[in-house]
Amino acid sequence: MKATHVLLIIGMASSFILGACESEAPAEPGSPVVVPAPADIATENVTLSEPGKTTIVFLGDSLTAGFGLSTTDALPEQLEALFHAEGREDLVFINAGVSGDTTGGGLARYDWSVASADPDLLIVALGANDFFGGVDPANVKANLAAIIERAQADDLPIILASVEAGEIAEIDEFVAAYTGIYPELAEAYNVPLYTDVLSGVRGNANLVQQDGLHPTKEGVAVMAERMSEFLWAHLPED
Repeated sequence: MKATHVLLIIGMASSFILGACESEAPAEPGSPVVVPAPADIATENVTLSEPGKTTIVFLGDSLTAGFGLSTTDALPEQLEALFHAEGREDLVFINAGVSGDTTGGGLARYDWSVASADPDLLIVALGANDFFGGVDPANVKANLAAIIERAQADDLPIILASVEAGEIAEIDEFVAAYTGIYPELAEAYNVPLYTDVLSGVRGNANLVQQDGLHPTKEGVAVMAERMSEFLWAHLPED
């Protein structure tokens, strides 16, 4: 894997579901929960990095995959278009999002979805389906920590980002535990924290689909614009 990398962990503990939740086997609190990668994803079809290009892989759920949208309107594709328009045509974004994926699923398919692509940057967008599936926050934290540690073992710089809880009627102990996962990991692993990926989209009827949950093309554009501004400071030199 190349020397200059960025890992962006996007915490999806938000007030909406990003795809159908995958059930996971019970585990001891604080242990990684590794589940099989979705059976309908062909491991031999992983996109490899291109010579002379800076490759960015998104490992995520339906927010990354672009649920209900055309393939050109998902977040990775819209980010690529923004950067190309600003002169970074060397950037190639690979969409490795799977609707319904969890932190355990992302950890399970890390090798063939991420490492096999030999990326220059990695964006991990996982956690919402664990939240709505009621997975123990300690296990979710352990899964994300395991992904971070694998990246750090490869000398990857890391950026941690989150989505705020939003309008939840009651912030109980469970919600609070999920909300704390991302800043706690950022501090523990000494990585920057990028907050609220869905800022400006969540709760805006003009920017979400009819299900009231997933962003429209226009909603993703808002997310991509804000994220691109943050990522500029963390891109490898062209």
